[in-house]
Amino acid sequence: MSIADPLGLPRGSVVFKANGTHHSAPMPTPAALLLDLDGTLVDSEPCHFEAHKRFLATVQMPVTHDDVVGNVGKGDQVFYRELLARTNRTADVAAWVHAKTEVLISMYRSGGLALRPGVIGMLERARASGVFAHVVTSAERQLAALSLEVTGLAQRLPARVCYEDVIEHKPKPEPYLLAASRLSVPPARCLVIEDSISGVKAGVAAGCTVIGFVGIISADDLRSAGAHRTVTTLDEVRW
Repeated sequence: MSIADPLGLPRGSVVFKANGTHHSAPMPTPAALLLDLDGTLVDSEPCHFEAHKRFLATVQMPVTHDDVVGNVGKGDQVFYRELLARTNRTADVAAWVHAKTEVLISMYRSGGLALRPGVIGMLERARASGVFAHVVTSAERQLAALSLEVTGLAQRLPARVCYEDVIEHKPKPEPYLLAASRLSVPPARCLVIEDSISGVKAGVAAGCTVIGFVGIISADDLRSAGAHRTVTTLDEVRW
């Protein structure tokens, strides 16, 4: 027996195109679109990885590429606490996060930031359908605001849940429950788009339908985390 997502489509349902490729079948129109930011709307993960490496080198903290990839979706506070615990060191985590954020801000301002393909079309479809769009991110508010500003999304996406807004972060459901509450929409009527395992788990735990966006994390891993379906471009997000 298949497991239905909250919006009513069995997990893994697909329709096939004439050329043999496949994509998820259209779903009922959601009441709200709850959107992860880094890696989902904006192609920022490589910048985050580089900023981590640059900053951590200044405090002589060894870090691998697998370490920074494993942090996707968790937030920098969690990442730095884990690194300090692993190396039996103590430090001012908030100061570390601030310093890394300054490196990242400089990178965004000097090099800009790319949107994921299909973002504008997806937001236009949401607007035309009367679907609320709300950002739900583990980034601090200052950094989220800059990401949206430099990519031209700030006016399209003024509603945001950021790191400072919740006590328990992804993979806990609180960020998504807060966004749904702010919109006065039941979580079961919300469609979440996430590119990280922790984000997918958060959306599922909140009772939302979750689409996994395949980027750094594979489709298989996103589905194993609970994603009801996966896409490789936001153009595939349809209702």
